[in-house]
Amino acid sequence: MNDEEFREQHQPLHVPAHYDANATLKENLAFALADLGEGTADEVIAHLQKLSGGQSEIEREHACELLELWYKNGMVTVNEEVQPKRYNLHKITQANSGSVNPKLTAPGLD
Repeated sequence: MNDEEFREQHQPLHVPAHYDANATLKENLAFALADLGEGTADEVIAHLQKLSGGQSEIEREHACELLELWYKNGMVTVNEEVQPKRYNLHKITQANSGSVNPKLTAPGLD
């Protein structure tokens, strides 16, 4: 694997702002997962099919491979406590409500 392939494989997952019928499967699959929040491979693919209005043929095997690759590379997480696996982006949707006591931080960090 060369440097360019490594960077491509390990860059953060980009989630598009909206569904685009002309976008790649990777982009639309990421959007569908983000739109659902969490789901099995079948649920994500079904949601993607719904977003396309049934107009595009989804390559199920390729979509499943992408989800597994994203999991393997740490781009998404998987809830393995239930079967089948449930994929999740674990995006932050609420602001932190806590606070920091500056007296408890390490010297030089304030």
